[in-house]
Amino acid sequence: MKVLVIDDDAMTQLLIQEALSPHGFDVIAAENGATGIALALEHSPDLILLDILMPGMDGFACLEILRERLPGCGTTIPVVMLTGVEDTDSIERVFAMGASDFIHKPILWPILAHRLHFVMRSHRLTHELLIKEERQRLSMLAAHQGFYDLDIRTGLTIVNDEYAIMLGYDPATFKETNTAWLERLHPDDREAVEKTYRSYIAGELSEYRGEFRQACADGSWKWILSVGNIVERDAKGVPLRMLGMHTDIDYLKQTEECLRLLAKVFENSGESIMLCDASNKIVDVNRSFTQVTGYLAEEVIGKNPSILSSGRHDAAFYQQMRQTLNEKGYWQGEIWNRRKNGELFPELLGISTACDAQGRLTHYIAVFSDISERKATEAKIEYLAHHDSLTHLPNRILLRDRFEQAVAYAARNNSLLALLFLDLDHFKQINDTMGHDIGDRLLQAIATRLVKCLREVDIICRQGGDEFIIVLTDLKETDTVLQTTQKILQQLNEPFAIDDTQINTSFSIGISLYPKDSMRFEGLLTKADTAMYAAKKQGRNTFCFFSSDMNIGSAERMNMENSLRHALEKGELSLYYQPQYSIKNRQLMGAEALLRWTTATGERIPPATFVPVTEDNGLIVPIGDWVLHEACRQTRRWHDAGFKLTINVNVSYVQFRQGNIVQSVCAALASSGLDPCYLELELTETTMRVDIEAVVKVMVKLGKLGVKFAIKDVGDGYSFLSYIKRCTVVDKLKIDRSFVNALSQGRREDKTLVQAIIQLGRTLSIQVLAEGVETVDQFDQLMQLGCKNMQGYYLSHPLPVAEFEPKAMTLILG
Repeated sequence: MKVLVIDDDAMTQLLIQEALSPHGFDVIAAENGATGIALALEHSPDLILLDILMPGMDGFACLEILRERLPGCGTTIPVVMLTGVEDTDSIERVFAMGASDFIHKPILWPILAHRLHFVMRSHRLTHELLIKEERQRLSMLAAHQGFYDLDIRTGLTIVNDEYAIMLGYDPATFKETNTAWLERLHPDDREAVEKTYRSYIAGELSEYRGEFRQACADGSWKWILSVGNIVERDAKGVPLRMLGMHTDIDYLKQTEECLRLLAKVFENSGESIMLCDASNKIVDVNRSFTQVTGYLAEEVIGKNPSILSSGRHDAAFYQQMRQTLNEKGYWQGEIWNRRKNGELFPELLGISTACDAQGRLTHYIAVFSDISERKATEAKIEYLAHHDSLTHLPNRILLRDRFEQAVAYAARNNSLLALLFLDLDHFKQINDTMGHDIGDRLLQAIATRLVKCLREVDIICRQGGDEFIIVLTDLKETDTVLQTTQKILQQLNEPFAIDDTQINTSFSIGISLYPKDSMRFEGLLTKADTAMYAAKKQGRNTFCFFSSDMNIGSAERMNMENSLRHALEKGELSLYYQPQYSIKNRQLMGAEALLRWTTATGERIPPATFVPVTEDNGLIVPIGDWVLHEACRQTRRWHDAGFKLTINVNVSYVQFRQGNIVQSVCAALASSGLDPCYLELELTETTMRVDIEAVVKVMVKLGKLGVKFAIKDVGDGYSFLSYIKRCTVVDKLKIDRSFVNALSQGRREDKTLVQAIIQLGRTLSIQVLAEGVETVDQFDQLMQLGCKNMQGYYLSHPLPVAEFEPKAMTLILG
């Protein structure tokens, strides 16, 4: 169905597009009347959505031109007007100009498609009925009947010209016989007609009467009503002569079929339909009405529709409804009604009036849909938009709204507010050791305890992850903040029992005060966050009020961020390369590119210090792009020098989330000329957790080019096996250095875990490499366990380019 939208609001155009496209509508949009007229003439739409209020040419002027220039506009092409104002005169003018319906703004998007389907269906049926009524009226005025005089003995028949004309034949050449008449009968009707004729002639029927189809001159079939009587018999009573009339009932048959189909539509419609007479008594209901209300037809016919009244709407509501019906002939809106079992339900109701030829009211037609599910969905969406799905606490959006209300109250009553920023200590460790399911249930239990520590007037939300925000409102003194915070820490220090496992937790809490520290939400949140980090530095499981000297640490971080923004262009960043060796083949197999930062003053900043900062502020995307290009360029140089090795480049989860990693990799390979099979991207479990589906799609796309993938820190995360199972393009597993270091402690379980990872690689035909090999003991144990690929300080430290070639290329393993 092609819909033309004429509306000067681009957002409305977009939302209509999104609401209608999934339901089979082809939407064409115009931003003004002139463009809309041109598009209408070009595309001839099935329906037009026209905004009334538009600059330049308003909807009325546009509709007037469309009716003049677009054939069928307002008749075969329905027009639905869009209006944002309750203007009775405008709406009356809309219908007077031939519009089919109107829709108020803001539009109820979930039901827009259903509303337009209903408009199209109603318009089409109404139009078809008008055409049929006109045809029937003209047919009756011009109706002519065919006369026949049949000689029963010979079969010779005399007919008038009207009968020949009725069948499309030339009266001058049309010759009728009983045999010819039988031959023109439709094959499906012949047996019944002959039987009726024989029964009448035999005296078994008092009158000859039959309906059948006869062939016309053009090959079509026409329904005929034939009646006749014997008018002459011989002395023995044998019939000799029969006179009768042939009446064209083809149109009546079509109308009968149409009415049958309309009755079927009425009965089987998915929407509930109720017909009432002029006195507002129910005369008929369809099956859907019974399904929705619980009332059988016989239980409501003859009764007033008020039997469904919910009691939620006052007399003024129904008075306004009746007034609108009397003035416009149509009312639509949402209303609450009551089912037979007493249950209340919301419905979308449309009521139309029906009048006879003299304009007298004869019936009311009510069509309604049960929108309980839609209302429930809307309520759920509204709830989810303002609440955390895990803990069901308010989210930051709802917190912000309630905070503004609390601030307004505090300003009027000269009271205080306190914002508490809570962070669960070592939550990552809980997730990694016990699993995310346990972690989620712990957060739910924490939320329950926090709510019990607060008053009804206080506000709490889950910020995300393991962070919570609490706003204590209507405070007269700060001592209340201190008491509440101590109560929170005390409650959260009590062990949590989850699946018969006791989990001990601690929180670091930062506190800022309104209006002392800030009068704005963002300011209070930032300072509470700063105070929370100060609490962590004090040993965790404590709280800190914000103080001005805490901003010193924040300033240091800002200075680092500013320096990092210029580090790349100043050439302060460089790559070191740590060799990776195949012990089995006693040769260099590759190198891992590692980022280093040396400031202009010569200070070397550890990657563990500055890399997290780049991930927080997004600088990792351009820096990561530079690392890819530099690593590929250098590797190609080594290849040209005769040293074939694979380069490993670490990729951050931020690059997947914010950057275009596929484009970046392709550009680096193209500019360097490096064969893709010599590039190996290293991903951590964190990267995989960002969006496993999206990450796998990227891996498959790059894997088709030949790029390889390694999963690092294997064993460090609880669910790495599930990720490896889903990522069929993984080429290498890197055993985490923490497990390699644990081998030196001689624990059997550590050795068993490393051996399991090595065996997993063999089973999946994936290469395994141990990183962080620092001692001969670790080296020997890994060899015994079957690990043939290693990197670490025992073999070689990361090296700058100048040192890499003479050291790594010539190293011979003992």
